[in-house]
Formats: sequence, C-alpha cells, structure tokens
Amino acid sequence: MTGFAKGHRAFVRRFWQDDSGNATIVCVYLSLAILLTTGAAIDVMRYESIRTKMQHVLDRAVLAAADLDQEADPSGVAQDYVATAGVAGALTQVTVDEGLNYRTVSATGNTDVETLFMRMAGIDSLNAPAHSVAEEKISKVEISMILDISGSMGSNSKIQNLRAAAKEFVDTVITPTTDAMDQTTVSVVPYNATVNLGPTVSQYFNIEDTHDYSNCVIFNDNEFDTVDITQDQLLKRLAHFDPYSSSETTTEISNPWCPDDDYGQIVVASSDANALKAHIDSLGAGGNTAIDLGMKWGTALLSDAAAPVFDQMRADGHLSESATQRPATFTDTEAMKVVVLMTDGQNTTQYDLKPEFKTEWSDVWIDDRGTTSMSDDRFSVLVDDNTGTSNDTYYWVRYDGWSWDYRYRNYLDGGTSARRMTNAEVYARWGVKGVAKKFWERPERDNFISQSAYSNIYYGYTGIVGATSADTRLSTVCQAARDKGIVVFAIAFEAPTAGQNALKDCASSDSHYFAVEGIEITETFHAIARQINNLRLIQ
Repeated sequence: MTGFAKGHRAFVRRFWQDDSGNATIVCVYLSLAILLTTGAAIDVMRYESIRTKMQHVLDRAVLAAADLDQEADPSGVAQDYVATAGVAGALTQVTVDEGLNYRTVSATGNTDVETLFMRMAGIDSLNAPAHSVAEEKISKVEISMILDISGSMGSNSKIQNLRAAAKEFVDTVITPTTDAMDQTTVSVVPYNATVNLGPTVSQYFNIEDTHDYSNCVIFNDNEFDTVDITQDQLLKRLAHFDPYSSSETTTEISNPWCPDDDYGQIVVASSDANALKAHIDSLGAGGNTAIDLGMKWGTALLSDAAAPVFDQMRADGHLSESATQRPATFTDTEAMKVVVLMTDGQNTTQYDLKPEFKTEWSDVWIDDRGTTSMSDDRFSVLVDDNTGTSNDTYYWVRYDGWSWDYRYRNYLDGGTSARRMTNAEVYARWGVKGVAKKFWERPERDNFISQSAYSNIYYGYTGIVGATSADTRLSTVCQAARDKGIVVFAIAFEAPTAGQNALKDCASSDSHYFAVEGIEITETFHAIARQINNLRLIQ
C-alpha cells in the first residue's frame, strides 16, 4: 500500500470517529420541526378565520331568505347575499321548503384554504365547510270560514257535501297542543241573503234599536272600503219580515228573512272542534245569496278593530281561553289571518222593508181580549182618517174559528182596550203579503184605498242592493282584506260564471282560487287545511 492510500484511509477513519458537529445537525432538524408546527398553527388560524366568516355569511343569508316579509325568490336572496359578501364561489347548495305560514331555508358551502407552511408536510390546502338553516313560522293563526247556506245549496247533496268538507277542515287545522295559546282559532260565518249575528254576538255591537226580533244588519257601500266593524259604529238593523208568506192566521212569521233564533249564527274565534262541527252540522239551505255580507263579517272578525268586542265577550265567558290573544294586530309578525270563502251561486238582490213600513206606528190596532192566547185577538185598521176621531173609519177584522167577520165602524174593535201596533210588530206576526191580504184587500175592493196603494202594501219590501252593486262591494272588501295581509282562499262550488268570476277576483291569487264540483269540495277544503295545519311556531 502506498503512502497516499494509507493517508486517505486514516483521514476517513478520523472523520468517521469525530462527533464534534452532531449538535448542529440536531438543531437544524429541531428548528425545521418548530417552524413547521408554528406554521401549521398559523395555517389553522387562517382556516378557522375563513370558515367562521363563511359560516357568518351563510347564517345571515338564510335569515334574510327565510324572512316571510320578503317576496323575492328565497334561493336567489341567499345567493345574492353570499355573492355580495364576496364568497359566491363557496356556496354549493340552497334548499327552500315553504308553505302558507312558514319558510325554511338551508345553505351549504365549502372552500379550500391554501396553506402557507403545512405544504412543507405535503398538505397544500384545508377544506372549510359551512352549513346553516333558518326557519320562520307563524304562531297565531286566525281563520274565518265563510259558508254559503243559500237555497241553491239544498240541491244535489250540496249542503251535505259542504258539512263534510267543513268538518274535515276543522279537524285538520285544529290539532291538539300543550299550549292553548298556540291553537288555531276558527270563526264560522254562514250567510245567505243576510248574516245572522245571533242573540249573543249581536249584543256586543251597536245596532239600531228599531226592533228586537232578529239580529241582521245592512251596510252602506262605503262601509266596504275597510274590513273593520268597530264597536261604536252604529249599524243599521235589517227589518224583521217575510217577503213571501200570504197567510192571514199566523201568530208569528215562520220563515223570516233574518232568522229570529241562533240558526246559522256567527261563531267567533273558537278552538273547540266539536262545537264547531256541531254548528256546521246544524246548517241547512235557504234564502238568497249575499256574498259581500259574508265577506264583510268574516274579515271584520279578523280585524284588530274588533278587539273591544272580543275583550267583552271574553270577560263574559263567551270566548275560549285559546282566544286570549285574538284578534292579533295586523302588525303582529307572528300572526296570520286567513279567509276561506265559498259559494255555490252568485250575488242576488238584497231586500228590506220599504221605509214607510219599517219603523214607527202602523195603522193596525189590536185587542188581545185580556188573554195571553193570540187565537182570540181582534184587529182594527184605520182606513179613513178624517178630522176628529169620531169621523174616522176602521175596518174590523175578526175570525171566530170558522169564518171572517168584516165590518166598518167609526171606533176601534175593543174600544179603549185596543192598542196601536208598531210596524215592526205587525211584520213580525204576518208575512208582507199576509198583511196586505188580511188588512187591506177588502178595503181596496170597497174603494178605501187605491189599487196602487194596495200593490205598494202587497209588495211592501224593496231591493236595497242589486247583484252588480253587491259584486262591487265584494271586490272592494276583498281588496281591503288583501291590503291588510289577510290570505283569501275562494271556493266556487258548482257556481255559475258570475259567481266564479266574483270569487276569483276576491282570492289572494289564482292559486288561492278553486272551482270544484261534488265531493271535490272535501278534497279542496282538505288541501287548504293542509297548508294551514302547520301554523304553529317552533322556537
């Protein structure tokens, strides 16, 4: 071995055995590890900051989209919100579920956060996911179910189909709950030619004191500009009369234009499903059609202007505990007010007694013979009023159970025992035609009154609202309801074209209008109820 080779081997052996540089190498590796750990922490902090920002953006986006007051497409609202925040690329999915009273919006997103230090360990990016859900629902649900019970509903099992449909509707929208305050309440407003307030509800409104036989009111055209009926508003009372009966022997009219009992009366803000269904089961069919009156009362019971009425009814025990917060104000964001209006017909002429027969004194006197029986009553009619009472002529009307006894005298049958009857009393006892036949047919023949005067009495009622005017009034109050945020569903049940057009005009939108036949009415009521049956607030 040469000297060079020996020297090289000795150098390598000395280098291999020398450990004086080990600490430096270890320090280099430790420094690299510390740098990587610190950098990873920085990367994680950046990742969390970006993820938090994105989550915050999604939270605000779905809240804005779920707001029931905004009418734009919820999905578009969420996307626009994210784009405005500068993270549009992070949004991967928006899902919207909404119904009549609720809207649920969920959004999912993710973005890749590029690393600065972790890439030294082969990790180039971190995926930051975000998910957010917002929901808005309504807790206070007030419904007015306005039902046509006019005469045409008596054909082809219509009234039976309506009863079944309305009862199923009640069972669907009124569901058990542990908190009575959250229950849906339903008002039922049956209508035909009139709306019967009934003996209970009527006492809480300011109705003219012209008679106390029945409780229906009439409105001026301008009163349909608003849904409100206030407690201090003076309401004109409809006369109590039967326009068709010609019977001369009755003790009271059997088919009054406005019912004199609780038949078809309004039911206010009830959550008692059994009571509501029992009332619906009691409904029959008869009379003309005044859709405008039904709608006026149905919306009035949803108006916050009726609060004093509700307060007094509640204090007197006529409203259930569930109606404590009824009616909600129109500005209450947690309340929804709904009308379900149905008809099988179209608006027809509305009638009242002619003004000269509606109030004040009649020309009929009665002698009740000092008994409570009405079968022996005797009557006198002033047919010739001359100067001085002794020159007057009275037509006596007597019935002995077998035949009529007609006489003319210059004094009353019964003398001082006779008393003068009011027009209201006369027309509550006999139909309009019966009054004419009983008291004025013979005097007309005997030339005490003219044929035209007799005809005026025979047709003693008059049209106060025509079909066209009623359509206009209906359209006006429907617009007022929609302006107040009341959701209007309208059901034309085998209705003629005019009725269909009137209800389609009234509905909140084309999708809120239904034209149905036969048992389809049950399916339609149920479909509407399904849109309402979630009307509860889930906190």
